[in-house]
Amino acid sequence: MNDYRTCRRKIVAWDVNPPDPFPGFGGTVGLGQECAELANGDWLLVFHAGYWHMSMATPLVAPEDLLERWSASGLRLDMDAPQGGRVMAIRSKDHGVTWSKPETILNGRWDEGPQGMKRLCDGAVLVFVNSQASWYGMDKAPEGHLPVNSRTGVMRSEDNGYTWSDPVWLDGCDAFYQRAYAQPIELPDGGLLYPTYCMPRPDAPLIGAIHRSDDAGRSWRVVSTVERSDGKDIDEPSIVRLADGRLMLITRLDAAIFHSEDEGRTWRFSHCAPFAPLKPSRFACLRDGAIVIWMTSHGRLRASWSTDNGHTWRVGADGKPFALDPEHYGYPGGFLMSDESVFVVYYDGANRQQRTGVWGIRFRIDDEREHLETLPAPGGGTAPRGSGAQVAPGRDLDADAP
Repeated sequence: MNDYRTCRRKIVAWDVNPPDPFPGFGGTVGLGQECAELANGDWLLVFHAGYWHMSMATPLVAPEDLLERWSASGLRLDMDAPQGGRVMAIRSKDHGVTWSKPETILNGRWDEGPQGMKRLCDGAVLVFVNSQASWYGMDKAPEGHLPVNSRTGVMRSEDNGYTWSDPVWLDGCDAFYQRAYAQPIELPDGGLLYPTYCMPRPDAPLIGAIHRSDDAGRSWRVVSTVERSDGKDIDEPSIVRLADGRLMLITRLDAAIFHSEDEGRTWRFSHCAPFAPLKPSRFACLRDGAIVIWMTSHGRLRASWSTDNGHTWRVGADGKPFALDPEHYGYPGGFLMSDESVFVVYYDGANRQQRTGVWGIRFRIDDEREHLETLPAPGGGTAPRGSGAQVAPGRDLDADAP
């Protein structure tokens, strides 16, 4: 396997092609990043830019003990961020070798970050976004604030990402908050499915919600919810369509797998994959039906694959999925390329999440489906400045966990 340090590349960061200064930008780039190849051949990378893991619009409202805990993890309480963080994008016209200057594609009243992206068969592009309220740790919103703690929306572009619709906010699961970190899937009949996770009320277990669109992402409805009989959370689910036509869902933290045989209307628990503790993941289905997954597992960017529709998964001698970047956190996005390698974009979680960046790396599974090979990211091939680890091994960086 190639050395990951010469394969990875820092694409956009506080110190590499940074956004122009704006109120609320403290150097955080990423923890919310996604990339897709567009119909015109361009690559578009979208990412969150702000001042921390959650760059809530100021002034923010939260219990003092929670603010103290977040401050100890890196939250800057002195930030002036009247609109919080925003969604930005960069574009490559040479398949990832060079990238444009960051531009804003969404900057609303509250903190916003991307949750997923997909180019549809008709060429349109969808970006799924989270809008984070400026309150946390309370049973209901303070007066004048966003009434839900967070919400999920969908933006649509019909001109290869140059202009975007306003977000269409998903509803229908009666949630205290609704979030996601997943790519949608496009069904053979043209329908789209997108999984979110919801907290119906404070302190209740998280449930999954499967949203469907039959008009290329312009409108959505909930077709099912997913709950666990053991009372555990359905958290940050990712979805894929298997070669046999079934749908598969995998969820954080114990990598619980669910199947649907009726296009997402009902779901059945199957088993847990050997990835726990698992955080966000992405899937791709190869031409021969093999399923590839890249993810944050055991606190780092990793990957695995299955040749039997997710019943069993390849792991290393240590029992863990294979490390793509043993130094960096992940929370990945990315897409399957025409040669069936995967281009991954991911987050480093560095500097207490205050000055961070988005990286790229490639990997492929060999034709015999026996080995994983790490490949240089486009424009990479040498270890760039600032490529060393900046995160203490084993530290949990997921500061959104209540």
